[in-house]
Amino acid sequence: MADVAKQNDAGADEERGAVFSVSENFGVLLRHYRVKVKDWTLKKLAEESQMSESYINRLEKNSRSCPSVPTVIRLADALGIPYDVLMATTFQPVESNKEVALADLLIQSNFVINGQKLGKDAKATLVRINEFLCDCEWNSSKNRDLFRLSEMIDEFKETI
Repeated sequence: MADVAKQNDAGADEERGAVFSVSENFGVLLRHYRVKVKDWTLKKLAEESQMSESYINRLEKNSRSCPSVPTVIRLADALGIPYDVLMATTFQPVESNKEVALADLLIQSNFVINGQKLGKDAKATLVRINEFLCDCEWNSSKNRDLFRLSEMIDEFKETI
């Protein structure tokens, strides 16, 4: 019981101590690593990072967009990813000479289509399209796969 209270207090302390402006991409990247890379629930990440589920959920949804540096480090440690992956999205642009996974690039970078900046929903849809293309086997269910892809493209077009 004390551990749960401690976790909730840690999230509240992080909210009060936050001083950095964070890109809207931070929440998308955090959720991508939690769900797609680690296949973790919010509860699992909360346990591993010793933060509250609600605080992490608000970070992912960008309703709480100012985590402190120690919070970003705790999340990176919990997810087992290098600090610079989360820090690049939070505080710095992606370096052009560094190899970056396409999903990371899509999330971390700001793109413009027809003069309009892509929002977080459009980026999230692009990441899903990329994952679908990479994971799709294109065998006997090709028509079903193409239909699903066309639905995701329609979803993307609606978000831009």
